Amino acid sequence: MQDPLPILPFTHPLDSSLPLPGSKSITNRALILAAMAQGETVLEGALFSRDTRIMLAALEQLGYSYQIDDATRSIRLQGTGGKIPKLEAELDVGNAGTAARFLTGFLALQAGGVYKLDGDPAMRERPMAGLLDALVELGAAEFTFHGQPGHFPFTMRSKGYSGGKVRVDAKASSQILSALLLAAPAGQGTVTLECPDVRPAYVAITLKMREAFGANAVEADASGCYELEPVAYSAPANRIYRIEPDVSAASYFLALTLLHGGKLHIPNLGPEPLQGDAHFVEVLAHHGLRVDASQEKWVVACPGDNDPGRGHREVDFSSISDTFLTYAAIAPLLGGSVRITGIGHTRHQETDRIAGMANELSKLGQLVKEEDDALTIAQKPNELRARAMKARNAGQLMEIDTYEDHRFAMSFAILGSYDLFGDGKPWLAIKNPECCGKTFPQFFKVLESLRND
Repeated sequence: MQDPLPILPFTHPLDSSLPLPGSKSITNRALILAAMAQGETVLEGALFSRDTRIMLAALEQLGYSYQIDDATRSIRLQGTGGKIPKLEAELDVGNAGTAARFLTGFLALQAGGVYKLDGDPAMRERPMAGLLDALVELGAAEFTFHGQPGHFPFTMRSKGYSGGKVRVDAKASSQILSALLLAAPAGQGTVTLECPDVRPAYVAITLKMREAFGANAVEADASGCYELEPVAYSAPANRIYRIEPDVSAASYFLALTLLHGGKLHIPNLGPEPLQGDAHFVEVLAHHGLRVDASQEKWVVACPGDNDPGRGHREVDFSSISDTFLTYAAIAPLLGGSVRITGIGHTRHQETDRIAGMANELSKLGQLVKEEDDALTIAQKPNELRARAMKARNAGQLMEIDTYEDHRFAMSFAILGSYDLFGDGKPWLAIKNPECCGKTFPQFFKVLESLRND
């Protein structure tokens, strides 16, 4: 494991262009859709990170053929029309929630398959029962658990989808519903999924992407039911599917621009991205950030003399929860206090994100109230400076624990980029920075390049 990484503060406003990596969520959905489709699909602008490579490794073990071009960030994958080439395989899903859930739903397509799945220790704690129970009730799979029931590791015996209706518990993760929305209609017979309690943003991505691979448009009725007719997925008309840049990753650089001022161009993002995390723009607009979106790019700007402090506010992050850490990490610089709500489900992601954020902000001298579904942060900028100076006088830096969670590393790196003492010297370090490999392997190199521009 690397030594903690010191974060060098920025000492000037931004004036750069920043091509972002592709979205992890979209890349892994597209890989599953391309595998189920008939014919070859080329995914352009794909993300190459730990999570997507886990998905690719699993598809290879299942007998799929693909070619990667790292230089152009493209993946050429040969689909098999809903038939999985290998009837037996052992798959490691790491700590990749999208791979874990989408692969499990996908594997249920293949009648007669026997598949053993496991993941990292953290993945063994993450919720899977809502998906597994739904597959059993649909008659699509049986499970033998080799540890805690409803969790990895397990062996699944797949039976194929033959229609039916099931109530899906996706309160813990919308990926549970998305896994079924992707795979169930590729079987035989109409499947009805009743799922009234789900966060809609990522489900909307799934529904829109299905259409690109030949499925009819579908939406939930008033009771939260999705009726899915059988579909033979096909490669897009021109065999190319363009992966949208990662808007969750953009959140860090939106916050960076807010703190330092200047202008940042983000190419290949349009005015209406698939990803709901684009609404994080509205959260930072309250503090003075401006984003102008054309068809080709976003232009992010903030005056250099902007004061982001706006007093106390309460913000519901239920539909943009991946960005709550970005906001919470820079909260010590925003003035007043903030109550972040709608984040209870993040206790069951890569780590307990509410508890982890409360721990790290408390170490920085902030007053934090932790609730089941919320986090209240009362900013103490003088205490932050006092603790940072104490560490500096002892020849040390304040250090952030990241809990093997990429979003802690990237969020607190933005806080550390702030020139706390006006001398351009580091005061904050990030432990285990390589955890960013999950979604953004080049994050710290990109951050350094912006600092040097």
